[in-house]
Amino acid sequence: MDAVRLGFISDLSEQDFAFAQQENLPVLEHNVNGPDVAAFLERRFELRRLLEKYQRQLTAIGRFGRERISDDPEIRQKEQDDAKRLIDFCNAMEVPTFVCGAGLGDGLPFDEKCSRAVDVLGELVEYGLCRGVRVALYNCRWGNFAHRPEAWEVILSAVPNLGIKYDPSHAIYDGADYLRESRDWGHKFYHVHAKGTLIIDGERFEDPPAGMDQTNWGAFLAVLYAKNYRGDLVIEPHATTWVGARFYDGIRIAAHHLRPFVLP
Repeated sequence: MDAVRLGFISDLSEQDFAFAQQENLPVLEHNVNGPDVAAFLERRFELRRLLEKYQRQLTAIGRFGRERISDDPEIRQKEQDDAKRLIDFCNAMEVPTFVCGAGLGDGLPFDEKCSRAVDVLGELVEYGLCRGVRVALYNCRWGNFAHRPEAWEVILSAVPNLGIKYDPSHAIYDGADYLRESRDWGHKFYHVHAKGTLIIDGERFEDPPAGMDQTNWGAFLAVLYAKNYRGDLVIEPHATTWVGARFYDGIRIAAHHLRPFVLP
């Protein structure tokens, strides 16, 4: 990818494709988070038709909230198999990035969590490399102990071709410095989400569209450009106020705010 492109997380309905074309948003992301990936994989031919009809591209397929480092070997194997099937989908559909977590490993010592994560993520990275698909570790807590730099230091050192899917809101809500994390780790960012943050009286209020929130998106993008970021910027509608009837309005607001920072 030669330049950062704007897009949004989508259910991949035809309505979303038409909206993306109308609003000049070149890319879409979809996340497959349920226990069975088969139903999504069956949509391959339908999605190929929609991508061609509306001249859009898929930038990432994600799988969130899965326990990849369970003590149960059957659970671990199923998660690996499902991830590989989604990487195969990415390869077939020319999707550059597969996004996943490391698992939680509740009750395990940190070193053991990292060791298991290196094994499972390293296997997925190698599988993806052979198929032209990058694997990115997301930085949210959902089914993922490896959401902070302490874990990245260990895991990414052991799996150098693993990248990060970064969302500044997670650092903000954890009380961390998203600009510092971006400065220190931006060279490993493969994919970025744009989700707003709003904190009132020290508490999370909701996640409004970028431009209606407290994130300094200009400064954040400045750091990404300085780190030679080559992924895409995907709007994530998240707040209750901005899903449902206001879903597309929220994306328009975010895109209008972010577009001046996206080089043509």
